[in-house]
Amino acid sequence: MWAYFKWEFKQFFTNKKNIAVYVILLFLGLYFVLKVAPSYEPIEKVDVAEMEARFTTRDDFIKSVEGKDNIHPSVAFALAVFPQWNEYDRARIDAINEKDYLKYAEATAGWYLYSDQLTVNGDSFFYNPLYYTYGNNYAHADGHYGYGYTASRFTGYVEGSSELSMDLFEERTALQTLQRMLNDYLPIVLFISCIFLSVDIVLKDRRNPSLLKGFPISDWKKLLMKGLVAFVGSILSFVPLYVVLIAIGLQNGFGNFSLPVPFYSYIEETFTNMTMSTFLLKNILFIGVWFLFLIAIILFLSIIVKAEFANLFVGFIIIAAEWFYFERVMGAYSDIERYPTSYVQVGQVISGYRNFVYQSPDLTYQHGLTIIGCCTLFLVILTLIVSKFKRFKLIA
Repeated sequence: MWAYFKWEFKQFFTNKKNIAVYVILLFLGLYFVLKVAPSYEPIEKVDVAEMEARFTTRDDFIKSVEGKDNIHPSVAFALAVFPQWNEYDRARIDAINEKDYLKYAEATAGWYLYSDQLTVNGDSFFYNPLYYTYGNNYAHADGHYGYGYTASRFTGYVEGSSELSMDLFEERTALQTLQRMLNDYLPIVLFISCIFLSVDIVLKDRRNPSLLKGFPISDWKKLLMKGLVAFVGSILSFVPLYVVLIAIGLQNGFGNFSLPVPFYSYIEETFTNMTMSTFLLKNILFIGVWFLFLIAIILFLSIIVKAEFANLFVGFIIIAAEWFYFERVMGAYSDIERYPTSYVQVGQVISGYRNFVYQSPDLTYQHGLTIIGCCTLFLVILTLIVSKFKRFKLIA
């Protein structure tokens, strides 16, 4: 088996199509470093001018109505809440001017908690205007999530021991950029790479039938070795990420593995923090299980259908399926947590965001691992059974 593994390994990494996949991933990484990362503008960024404008507007309002009789109830309400709001903003402005980043983090955590409390159940105030762009019908909910996320993150900075900086506050460091990528489309890019790398792992044997007959091992063992090689090759698709992380780290700092990463619990409706190391390890494990699932699908289809197009088509359908049925809050009236395709956005599942938008208490990291793992095991067993039939021999 070891000789066969080495032969497959060599075939895999000398395959021009596979080399092209790695090169494309490297170019995508360089494009991200040069174009995408520098243009990143967070909604919740450190904007002293905006803080000062808010503070001045509220302060002028307080001075203009303070001490007056027979004021409107809404004015009385504003007069009651504005002083505390301004206290937080004043503390944030002073902390930035003094470059006291710990004080800024503490005041910012309080500001977001206080702002969210005033906004979430009322109609007198609104979240950051950027949540309301592009006709977002769920802007209020997104603002609530964004403020809760930011408050939890800054609370983690206060309680932690990380060296604080402006880049850290705006999630521009290398590890925070990786976190944002995992919460965006990076898992999908990796899954597509896995499909392209594995699509011909079985069907390429038709080009060397006589050579393959010289390996005295069963078809099942050959399939097992092919799956292992494809898995190793898919894991190595992470390598171009190192280039991205190093380049961003040299510009904005690397961050550290103890940084707080907020996690939303739908059941408790609150945020708690996990460490960056925990978040990344969970992503690596989940993505690895997804690789095994996709490879198992390709191995099974390769001995049943024996067409690369079918492998590509089914693989892409698995990845894209959620886009066809996705609808916010649908978890409240459907069992979307039972579909493997609901867990494609790995980072969002782990952070709880997918749980938030679907409003499904069961769409969690643990449940996703169970679903994807069981599907993979089922496909492996099915492939083992089918490979015993002469009709589905790898080489006729």
